[in-house]
Amino acid sequence: QREQAHDEQIARDLAGVPGHFAHGLNFYKLFWVFFLCCFLGVVIETIFCWIASGRLSQRTGLVWGPFNLIYGIGAVLLTAILYQYRSRSDGFIFLFGTVLGGAYEYVCSVFTELVFGTVFWDYSHLPFNLGGRINLLFCFFWGIAAVLWLKLAYPALSRLIERLPMRAGKLLTWGMIVFMVLNAGISSLAMTRYTQRSAGIPAETALEQRLDERFPDARMERIYPNAILVD
Repeated sequence: QREQAHDEQIARDLAGVPGHFAHGLNFYKLFWVFFLCCFLGVVIETIFCWIASGRLSQRTGLVWGPFNLIYGIGAVLLTAILYQYRSRSDGFIFLFGTVLGGAYEYVCSVFTELVFGTVFWDYSHLPFNLGGRINLLFCFFWGIAAVLWLKLAYPALSRLIERLPMRAGKLLTWGMIVFMVLNAGISSLAMTRYTQRSAGIPAETALEQRLDERFPDARMERIYPNAILVD
């Protein structure tokens, strides 16, 4: 009932907002969730690691800007799959988020290793881990994040997104889509060349030579300090 009343209030608020473009769980809303969480995830992880280790370290996942696709895609999955259960108990959302987050993190680990030959995290030193790809404690963190996201963070973020006017919202959205697609594409190419260079494979095309010039090993190691190349 509380969630229903909240949604009804949002609908009433937006009724008088001309040119509104992102009401409900639509494409524009999900993209903004993705984009903002790509950034916010990096900020939160950087602060967490700083508190835990006492030092700042690079936590980005793309070559341009403080963005990490894992957080953005994870936020979209949590929202798209769990939004329909937002009125359920915190315990239900926690368990659902624990399983969903753990499965997502495992798939991401396998994907990056198979595609790029790189391991970005290894939990082998922690108890209750599965192949070093996930562990029970971090799965619980996913569960906690799911509760906080659906009950607190997403409603607040959704209200902010929905206040954008139609024209500006669409222009910003498509501009950021182009930027993120280019960013992800260049990052994938740069990482592929990084792993190829480690295997002694020389650049054969003009593109590969350009990537070697723009993204040498030293730069890639600064961007991805925790990446471990798999032989």
